[in-house]
Amino acid sequence: MTLKTRKSKHEAGSALVVTLFMTTAILIGLGSYLLLVRAQYVSVMRSQAWNGALTSAESGVEEAMAQLNPGALAANITVDRTGNGWGLPVGGFYGPVSRSLSTNNSYSVVFSSGNWPSVYSTGYVTLPDISATLRRVICVATTNVPLYNFALAARTNITMKGNGLTVDSFDSSKTNLSTSGRYDSSKTTTNGDVAVLYGTLDPGNHNISGDVYLGPTASFSSVGSISGKVYSDYNYDFPDVALPDTSGWFPLLIPPGGTVNGTSYTYAFTNSGTFTFVIPNMSSSASIYVGTNANVSMLIQNGGVGSVLVGGNGATNAGKLTMYVSASSFTLGGSGVVDGGKAANLAYYGLPGNTSLTLNGNASFTGTIYAPDADFTMNGGGSSSYDFVGSGICKSITFNGHFMFHFDESLLTSGASRGYFAVSWNEL
Repeated sequence: MTLKTRKSKHEAGSALVVTLFMTTAILIGLGSYLLLVRAQYVSVMRSQAWNGALTSAESGVEEAMAQLNPGALAANITVDRTGNGWGLPVGGFYGPVSRSLSTNNSYSVVFSSGNWPSVYSTGYVTLPDISATLRRVICVATTNVPLYNFALAARTNITMKGNGLTVDSFDSSKTNLSTSGRYDSSKTTTNGDVAVLYGTLDPGNHNISGDVYLGPTASFSSVGSISGKVYSDYNYDFPDVALPDTSGWFPLLIPPGGTVNGTSYTYAFTNSGTFTFVIPNMSSSASIYVGTNANVSMLIQNGGVGSVLVGGNGATNAGKLTMYVSASSFTLGGSGVVDGGKAANLAYYGLPGNTSLTLNGNASFTGTIYAPDADFTMNGGGSSSYDFVGSGICKSITFNGHFMFHFDESLLTSGASRGYFAVSWNEL
């Protein structure tokens, strides 16, 4: 005989409660896990977006810096800050310029007016999944780095031959460090720094009143005296010169000769104003005079120049001469002088094709030379010493003769600029 058992209602209710409890616990655990995954997903997305917003803001800084620095070496080129959509300044700021980098990434950037602009850039990243937009704001302060911050600088070698050569410094803008803006041997300073990126610096039996900067692979044969320190971590690029737009420059085929104070000049610019010329061929014996209140720019395609005189002796109304030289070989000087009055008023820029530059004869020089692809040679005869006042930056520099080199520290503020560089970076 088979006996049947029957569960009590109490036992059935207990099983149902346990089942419900376990199901609830599983659902709670699953829900908690899903919430944890969601929170982790949101956290990762926000972290990535946070980093992406900074990258977007930095992209805005790059665009602003590109606007302030138009290309290679913009020697004496005026930067149009309003171009490329920046517009006129409003409230002391150019811009804003806004760009979309992708569907969800963008930036907006402005930079301040003034000599040393500050760049403010805001980067945005939108997260559609959580309906949020993250942003980060950075401020970059800039400075206008001078092109001429060394007495002598070369990419390869500097060789100092001859006797009695000295490198020192003065400041034509200060009365206690110059006499009427001119070099005075009794008013010198010790900032006649010399730099070589790679190759050899051979100072010979001469004196350097300043520091020596060497690239990591450059060598140095110390024979003369050095007042400062020797550094071996010099890092510097030698950008090519960016030639201004010469489409409106007048071809000067017949030299405008003239006589000034009893001296005849092949090129005489005695009127006030701005003059721009292309000279296909200049005689190596030619002479140039630039009068007060005259600003002359020349593109010299071939030849040389025997002597140069810029009137005004460095006064506020002094003349200015800027020479862009594309000739492969160019000669300065002879028996005359090459004198800008102040170094900032006479500028020689060797374009990429200018590979050789020579200062010949018994000629002193007051001005600046930037010819990063040229081997610069100075030849002086006789027992007298000759002054080179200003700054010289070339591929290589060789002194043959008795030269005294004087760096004009006023070039740090009144000379050409390398462009704007960041000096500080802060997140706001």
